[in-house]
Amino acid sequence: MQKWDAPHLKTKETTSNLSEREQWKWNLSRLLYEKGYSRKEIIDLYKVIDVMMALPIELQASFEEKVTNYQEERKVPLLSNIELRALETGAKRTRREDIIKLLQKRFGNLPESLVENINQIDDISLLESLILETISVNSPEEFQQIIDSQSPDLG
Repeated sequence: MQKWDAPHLKTKETTSNLSEREQWKWNLSRLLYEKGYSRKEIIDLYKVIDVMMALPIELQASFEEKVTNYQEERKVPLLSNIELRALETGAKRTRREDIIKLLQKRFGNLPESLVENINQIDDISLLESLILETISVNSPEEFQQIIDSQSPDLG
């Protein structure tokens, strides 16, 4: 069994229960310390777990609080603040790319201004909300109106 099979299986099992996914993500992350992996192995495996077991912003915040508390108790940081910010930046980039891909799949070529506006969004909760909007909008123009109404400084 590969090191990343457990997160993959738990992600599939918890598709309809994100609170349970958050708990499993925490359990698996904590086990990285307890298995005696090196710092580099912990970081590499954590990155796989973090991407594979994506959580909504509220549950991700809860998870990160648990990690921070655990790090403080053990006096060993799992991830530095720089690494945490890098992961957040990667998550934002992935969400932006997903929004663009979903809209392109539905509508074909998108106006360059819409792509630029999506790529300027820095609020991860807004990006998560917009992913859901890609399902129901009727046109790229309607999607732009949603962006404008939720983030007027981008319009």
